[in-house]
Amino acid sequence: MQKFKKGILVSFLIVAMLMLVVGCGGSQESPDDSANQGATGEQPAEQQEETLKVGLLLPGNVNDKGWNASAYEGLVAAEQEYGVEIAYQEAVTQSDMEEVFRSYATSGYNLIIGHGFQFSDAAAKVAEEFPDVKFVILNGATSNGRNLASYSFTNWEPGYVAGYLAGLLTETNKIGAIGAQQTAVIEDALNAFAQAAKEANPSADVTITYVDSWDDVAKGKETALAMIDNGADVVTCNANAVGLGAIEAAKERGTYHIGFVDDQFPVAPEVVVASAIQSNQEMVKLIVRETLADNFNPAENVIGIKDGVEGISSFHDWEDKLDKEIIDKVKQIEQDIIDGKITFKK
Repeated sequence: MQKFKKGILVSFLIVAMLMLVVGCGGSQESPDDSANQGATGEQPAEQQEETLKVGLLLPGNVNDKGWNASAYEGLVAAEQEYGVEIAYQEAVTQSDMEEVFRSYATSGYNLIIGHGFQFSDAAAKVAEEFPDVKFVILNGATSNGRNLASYSFTNWEPGYVAGYLAGLLTETNKIGAIGAQQTAVIEDALNAFAQAAKEANPSADVTITYVDSWDDVAKGKETALAMIDNGADVVTCNANAVGLGAIEAAKERGTYHIGFVDDQFPVAPEVVVASAIQSNQEMVKLIVRETLADNFNPAENVIGIKDGVEGISSFHDWEDKLDKEIIDKVKQIEQDIIDGKITFKK
């Protein structure tokens, strides 16, 4: 009888231990359950907030004090203000554009920006391969209604305001305007510059020269010096780093310079009176904001002074050097554009 009781007790303990082991194994998930977990298994994926990853492709270098530098600054500002994750690549050549777009897309970047119309073809091709990634071309005119958009400046608005200033500043009635390439983007800005200069000063003669370069600083200086030696006392340059050479020429000759794209007063306060602003900083931030708010518009978006991305810069120290009438008139022209009182005749 004792042996029988002991046998029952042992059997009971064995069964109890087996039940305990099975009970501990109950925390294992079925394949369906594990599929609903995030990568860490901590919470369902739909409950996690995915950080927006923004990649930026630049045609030049971030130290050009203009087109590339301002876009980079906008990217950094977006990181600081909106908590997005960022990356960028400088001096992306035509032959490498598709590869760089693909590299960002396969690395998990949700929003990829090509900084210039020259990225349009590559972005259009790669966008088809990655339908869940958003692609943007700045200052382009391409879209696909799904995941590819263009955000461009009016281009003519800041050119017009700067041209009106040039017309009021010149004493020799000769003005020089340098452009990188003879594309619609640059032509609109410089033709509006010339048109406004003539409206401000009917005697003004504006010479426009295209140098077929975005980063040849020496070419910018050489071209500006030729204009100045031919009588120009005001020069502007819409050509990325080429503009640094034009500013250097103005410093050597002591003439006025009107900056372009970014506020270039810090480059040479003694000659840069003001700058025609195309704020890539604000443009990049706007695109990121709209993407975060799920308002990404895969179309051709054209924005300008009234949207806070274009205009004329501060006059800085020149507020005290110029006649107040000149500054007031330029600011009024800017307001007239916002109010629709001024249009550009292409």
